[in-house]
Order: sequence, then C-alpha cells, then structure tokens
Amino acid sequence: MKKTKLASAILAFSVSSLTHAAPSSYSPIGTNIGYGDSSNPNSLYNSLANPANNAMNVADTEGYRVGLGATVQTQLKIEGLEGSKDFLDNRIKPILDRNNPLEINDLQTETNNFLTAYNQGNFSTITGVTIPLIIKHEAMGGGISFDYTQQVAGKGKLIKNNDITATYDGSNLGIKSGDAAFGVDYKQLNEFALGYGFDISKSDAGSLSLGITARYLNLLSNTKIVDFSQVANDNLNNNSKDTADYINDIDSGKSDSNYTADIGINWTGKTYMLGLAGMNLTSPKFDVNNKSDAAATTDFANQINSKFELKSQYRVMAQWFSRDRSWTLAGSYDLNKANDLNNEDIQWWTVGASYATNSAWYIPDVRFGLRGNLVGSKYTYANAGLTLGFLTLDVSTTTLDFQAVSDKQKNAGVMASAGVEFDF
Repeated sequence: MKKTKLASAILAFSVSSLTHAAPSSYSPIGTNIGYGDSSNPNSLYNSLANPANNAMNVADTEGYRVGLGATVQTQLKIEGLEGSKDFLDNRIKPILDRNNPLEINDLQTETNNFLTAYNQGNFSTITGVTIPLIIKHEAMGGGISFDYTQQVAGKGKLIKNNDITATYDGSNLGIKSGDAAFGVDYKQLNEFALGYGFDISKSDAGSLSLGITARYLNLLSNTKIVDFSQVANDNLNNNSKDTADYINDIDSGKSDSNYTADIGINWTGKTYMLGLAGMNLTSPKFDVNNKSDAAATTDFANQINSKFELKSQYRVMAQWFSRDRSWTLAGSYDLNKANDLNNEDIQWWTVGASYATNSAWYIPDVRFGLRGNLVGSKYTYANAGLTLGFLTLDVSTTTLDFQAVSDKQKNAGVMASAGVEFDF
C-alpha cells in the first residue's frame, strides 16, 4: 500500500512556489546583462546603469537621439539543494512508503539529516519586462529617459528551527509541527522612472556630466510559511495535495508605494570614461503581507518580516573606448552590499568587452565578459550578448551543465534577456 508522495512534494513545493513568477534596476536588465553594469552608450539601457549616462550616447555627433525599446529578462538561481532529490527518494521515501512504526526512529533521523543538510536551501527567480524611452537634443542641454519596469520575484526555501520529532498515531507515521517549514516570498513591482543627464562642464580634455533619476515604486510583497508537518501529513495514505494549493493566495494582497532616486556623475575623455553612481538613495521600505496561518506565524516568527527595504548601493565604473566608440573595454565595482527583490545579498563586479559597428545593421554588435557576486551566493557568471539590427539577445550563466542542475539540483545561476531597440 503506497503511503506518501512526500518525497516529490518537498522539492515540488519550492519549485511550484516560483511558477507564479511571471512577468530590473535591482538586477541586470536587458543588454546590461551582456555589457556589464558599466553598460555602453550604444544601449538604450545605459541610463539604468548611471543616470549621468543620459548626457552621453552614440548619437552625440549628430546632436540628437530618440530611442525606444522593450525587453523581457529573467534570472534563476538555485543554492544549497544539490542532491536533495536523491536523498528524499532513496533515504526517506522508502520509510514512508512502508509506514512501519518500527522505523519511526529511522524516519526521525533521516528527516533531521535532510533538514540539516539543506536548511536554507532555495530556488529564486526574478522575471520582468522593461520599456525604455530616451530623448536627447541640443536644445534640451542633455538627455531625458523614461522607463517602465514590471518585475515579479519569487523565492522558496527550506527552514529548520529545531530537530523534528517523528510520530505514529496507530495508523500513520507523521511529523510533529513547529520545527521545520517551507518559506515562500513573492513580490510584484511596478516602477516608473524619469531621468535627466547633462554636462556640467566641457573642455578639450573631456566633459563632466551629472544625472538624476526619480523613481516611483509600487510593490506587492507577500510572505508565507507552511509547516513541514502539514505537507507531510497531507500526502500520506495515497493522498496527494497539489503543492500549489498551499500558496494559491501568494500573488494577492495590498501593495505599498514609495519614492526613491538615483544619482550619477561621469568624467568622459576622448577615449575613456570614469563614473560613480548611487542607487536607491532613500532606502525605500514597503509593507509585507503575512499569509501564514496563526500557528506558523508563532512558530516561525523569526522568519517573518513586516517590512521589506531596498538598500542603497554605490558603484564605480570605467570604460576605455576607441575614438569612434566601436570597441569598448569596461568594468564596474559595487562599493557596498545591497539586496535584490528576493532580499538576496548582492555586491557585483563586472568586466567586459564589446564591439559595435554603428553603421550597418547586418553586422552584429557583440559583447562578452564576466560578473561576480562578492556576497551571498558568491557566484561568478560568464556573459555574452548579440545585437543584430533592432534585435538583442543576452545571457549570463555560472554553468553549461544544465542536466546536472535538473537532475542533481546543482548550485547554479542563469540570467537571460531578449528584446528590441529602435533609434529614430
């Protein structure tokens, strides 16, 4: 007699918690995935890296530029779950299938070993769409950028507060509540940004430019804790509760709004640029809706936050480019630790090289490089990107062994973007 589907349910819970994440100034956006966080004047997403970049673009020699784009980007990260499926299938599931009270101690030991090994293991994703519009003309004294971004972020993780206690009620094995759980965080952000960049001074040696971006953010932020025992007990005795049923309300609730600003400054010489940018200067805070039941709220209070804060971050960047700006070498370095929409710690460094023709649409622009996170996961990614005409495609990954990610839950991170950019 089959007694449980717990083994698959445990992993499926984390994965299904993210399937709600359908459609980032908190993550790399568009062609900045390939260029790196210093970006490039050829990209319409240049001002997202530094508001002062509004004063500099590929059309400077013509005196004006109007550009419109749209991109869809996504990123996925898995951390601390390698081998978890085999552990469940081979060491826990057979005990639960047999449902033998003589194996209660084995169930308790193996489950605690599993929770200890994979405590805080998680899947996370951020997916969104961004629409940039830039307008620059000599009469404006600089450039204006309008950006709309919608992002949805999701994260599912395992939580162990204490060793669990296995139980037997005379019919079924079970797990005592209050010691382990699954945590799910969900965020949906709508953002409107208006930026302006202009030259403060110009000379034969170069130009000093300043940029400011004001941003309005509307954020729906939800969190939910589901006790490990609830999932286990709901999947005993041939019962199979859809794991999505636990979180069917995760994407609903009251949103909160706030304002923040970015600022940047650049010195641009004939073949180089040095810049400094500050983002989320006001460290905006947002209310978090707690979707957990009363028992989980009490038992796992240390895992539930009533506020979510986007921490301010400061970045230095540099570029060397050929006189016609076709060839570019670029790098950036975040000066402090901040966080993304999944509240993951981030502090990026990037290096990259790119070539842009600026002449014939049928000759592709190419870009490649590396990016690394100095905190949190500490993953290092390889980046590559291509622009052909108005079409753009960028990808960044920590691995090419995607089979191992699927089969063994290998630690990995992937970012990708596809979009269009039009210059008029």
